[in-house]
Amino acid sequence: MKHTILIFAMLCCTSYVMAQSKNFEEKAAIIASRIDSITTAEKSTLKKELKKLDKKVEKNEMTSEAAEVEKKRLASYHAKRINKAVFIEEQKLQALIKDKVSGQQEVEKEDIPIFTSLSKENYYQDSISGIKIEKRFTTQFVIAFGMHTALNDDGGYYGDGFKVNPLGFGEVGFTFKYRLEETTNLWNLKFGFSIYSDEIKPEHDNAILVINNDETTLQDAGFKIDKSRFTNMYVSLPVHLELDFSKPQYHGKTEQSYLRSQRGFRMGLGGYLGVRIYTQQFMKFDDENGLRTTLNQQDRFNMNNISFGPSAYVGYRDLSLYAKYSVSPTFKNNPQDINTLSIGLRLDLN
Repeated sequence: MKHTILIFAMLCCTSYVMAQSKNFEEKAAIIASRIDSITTAEKSTLKKELKKLDKKVEKNEMTSEAAEVEKKRLASYHAKRINKAVFIEEQKLQALIKDKVSGQQEVEKEDIPIFTSLSKENYYQDSISGIKIEKRFTTQFVIAFGMHTALNDDGGYYGDGFKVNPLGFGEVGFTFKYRLEETTNLWNLKFGFSIYSDEIKPEHDNAILVINNDETTLQDAGFKIDKSRFTNMYVSLPVHLELDFSKPQYHGKTEQSYLRSQRGFRMGLGGYLGVRIYTQQFMKFDDENGLRTTLNQQDRFNMNNISFGPSAYVGYRDLSLYAKYSVSPTFKNNPQDINTLSIGLRLDLN
């Protein structure tokens, strides 16, 4: 036992030292990269401005003497900006080295990998101002849940039909968002993939779905059932055109405006295509001996393998009201088709 504790303590110390070393190397690499980005960005900007001056001279909009004076002013201005920004980064590097030597460097806590990776992928840091700028192509983690119900079941074929299931729908997945215009958040194309499940319940708990040759009917089970539900799971490909009314953000210190999505009202209109991967009928009842019994029936139940239809959402920031309707009939060969509707809340984590 004593040896185990000693080995565990040594492993913890080794892990901490390695984490400190890795943390130092990562921070030093970031600072070095920013110094290089600052110089590259400023030189690129200066080059563009000098070309504009040359074009003005060619068009006789400015004399060559005036252009030379302006070029010197611009060169001096950008050199000062480089020196100032690089000096700040060098101070950070010196402080980092000092903390490393004195052993005061802290190991940063790790965030949840999914959300950390999304945050890193969706933004980049401006080399001069340090502002987090949102990329044109980003990824969101999507969670949705809400009520689910069957429609068009009033013709008598399904008896008393189905009832609204308040928590009969759930969806989780990823979407990729592409800003269609460089300078505005308004128009966005969103597409991705998700897994969703829906659950319909008979109006009366004693009713269950039964396969009769190629048809699937809703019939009385002949005994008391406490709970009965019919669950399907799909892999889905959703596509939406999203309008994001978020206003540009403003950074007071640098007097810089920049785009940041999901800061205002949003709405999306599109559709989805789903492929069924799982179907189950669940029943809970007391058997003839009074024993509590659960029964799970897994079968195709003459279900359509493909589900598709329109979907839409409207909301504020990350949260929105979400609805999707299945145009394709739930069952293949029934004389009366039923379709399903899901309405709930949707969370897009940027």
